[in-house]
Amino acid sequence: MTYNEIVAQVAGSTGLSKKMVDRIYKLYWKSVREYIKSRTLKEDLTEEEFIKLKPNVNVPSLGKF
Repeated sequence: MTYNEIVAQVAGSTGLSKKMVDRIYKLYWKSVREYIKSRTLKEDLTEEEFIKLKPNVNVPSLGKF
């Protein structure tokens, strides 16, 4: 199945337009990317400081990034 076919299928099942489904999907991944980019990882962090940063993003069915 191609991306466009999936977008069409989701649009049909949710009642949203294809454009809206496409936009929502892309904004979801943009927010994940921005969150990961916003984590500043310095070399001199202790393990405790690193854990406090919460550098992971969990995406259902894909796992942690």
